[in-house]
Amino acid sequence: MNQFPLLSTLAQSLRVRGFLLKYKKTLLSLLAFLFLFFIISSFHYYRTHIATENGYVNAYTIQIAAQISGPVQTVHIENNQAIKANSPLFDIEPGPFLLAIKQATAQVSQTEAHLKNVDINFKRILKLVEQKFLPPEEKDNALAAVEIAAANFKLAQAKLEEANLNLTYTKVCAPTDGHINNFSLRPGTIVRGQMPLFVLVNNQKFWVDANFKETELTNIRKGQTATIVLDMYPDHKFKGIVESISQSSGTAFSLLPPQNATGNWVKVTQRIPVKVLMVNPDPRYPLRIGSTATVTINTTHHPASR
Repeated sequence: MNQFPLLSTLAQSLRVRGFLLKYKKTLLSLLAFLFLFFIISSFHYYRTHIATENGYVNAYTIQIAAQISGPVQTVHIENNQAIKANSPLFDIEPGPFLLAIKQATAQVSQTEAHLKNVDINFKRILKLVEQKFLPPEEKDNALAAVEIAAANFKLAQAKLEEANLNLTYTKVCAPTDGHINNFSLRPGTIVRGQMPLFVLVNNQKFWVDANFKETELTNIRKGQTATIVLDMYPDHKFKGIVESISQSSGTAFSLLPPQNATGNWVKVTQRIPVKVLMVNPDPRYPLRIGSTATVTINTTHHPASR
């Protein structure tokens, strides 16, 4: 056991001080090198990794509309619900369309019977014309009647097919996987054909529309990798890849594009949308269109295409 701890501590301090004095220049050189390395590395990183906070998640959206008009009979979904392709969405009252099928079926039977009758009549007249009991004009008239009856029969068949097709339209199904948005449809609502009713957000492909300054596009290329951080998930990084670069600025096709030919012109740096595809997003972090994202593109890789 050390009986003089103070003396021991003092001796140890002197040894450390002696070591520092002996290798003072070496340590200072090492610290200077590390500081310079940090500065150069940081400069290289921020020069080759272009970032913007002006990014928004996007996906394909499908406007769901009925092909026919009529009252809604049954609703199978709710707003914000996740659905699979071909899942039932809602049904339209089929009564009028079943009645239309019956009418079209009766019309087909009627025109078919009439076609058979005029065909028999044509054969009878043809024999009489050949025996010269009737003038040739009667043959032409009978043939025209057969052609008209055949056309009416085909028209009736087409109407029956249309009626059957309209009946299938009474059941509206999802065209793809996704989530229902902006949905307020209820039984009894009268829907109009071809009029959008709600939105289906496709969840098979998400991307970020990153709006970079035009001065930052010099080294950005299609195919470069990117890191995406969403404001709603600040501790998770998504992987991305540059899919395309817009050929116009965000204001070029706006409702009121800037008039740069006016007298009071002020130079403003424009932003160009860059589409960054999100690669294999984590299902534990569900994506929502319109959410804000920070995108960092690694420009050290230079693919051939742009």
